[in-house]
Amino acid sequence: METISGLPKAKEQDMEVEFILIGAGLPRTGTHSTFTALEQLLPGKCHHMQRTMSGENDAVFWAKAGAGQVVEEDWKEFIKAEGLSAAVDYPMSLYWKDLMKIYPNAKVLLTVRDPVRWYLSVKNTIRHICAFLQSTGAAPIRMIGRLMGKPVGPALFTCFAPTYLGAKYPTGLFGAVDAGEETAVRFFNDWNEQVIQEVPADRLLVFEVKQGWDPLCKFLGVPKPEGPFPNTNDTKEQEGRLRKIKTFCFFSGACQLPLWGLLPTFKGLRACARNHIQVSKKHMILDDTMV
Repeated sequence: METISGLPKAKEQDMEVEFILIGAGLPRTGTHSTFTALEQLLPGKCHHMQRTMSGENDAVFWAKAGAGQVVEEDWKEFIKAEGLSAAVDYPMSLYWKDLMKIYPNAKVLLTVRDPVRWYLSVKNTIRHICAFLQSTGAAPIRMIGRLMGKPVGPALFTCFAPTYLGAKYPTGLFGAVDAGEETAVRFFNDWNEQVIQEVPADRLLVFEVKQGWDPLCKFLGVPKPEGPFPNTNDTKEQEGRLRKIKTFCFFSGACQLPLWGLLPTFKGLRACARNHIQVSKKHMILDDTMV
């Protein structure tokens, strides 16, 4: 389901689908394995943070969301345009409560795991990746993303965004993780407790990926597929992905150094051209006055 870069391949789809499942679980709770499973089970696509880097509409939509300008109709248009049957992981799980109101018939999936292991997983994987993507070392990949019209990490702002838990965690997921294990575990437990308290029991499945296909298929009312439940994107995989990104950025940056050395020459030529145009314009004005 993934490309070498870790981004999901586009799922072939030629029909309009219904959005039926809202993922309310935090990142690193088996969301990628669940995403992979849902793409097998449901007719439409499943959204996940990794899709924000490849989706046709993600760059524009999440820029708008980051500015606080997204309304109900924007959500409906985005979900329809992307052909989504479901969504798990950030950025969309950050908005689980809003999505419940917009899609009152959709079910809610809360992915969970051991809180301490969750904290260590976030700290050692996506926190490191996001920190690197925002560093000067990642400038080459950010530049390529801008040139392609697909900025790197257009929805990463959600990792620092406030949540439905309110002022207790002003800088959201990463703020809690950066504060240390005790705060992170409390944030994790508070998040899950809020979802369980506010989602009607008949609409909610609390799910651990180690439970496999059975509870998920029963909850969705779909047949159980053959083969084991997906096991993707573990800590080792994420660490390997970060090494690939760093290697790519290093060699891309090295290849660009000769071009940066020529930059003063390019600037000089551009200045000369600008001066030539200005002088030509002056001559044209003089010629006009002499006619």
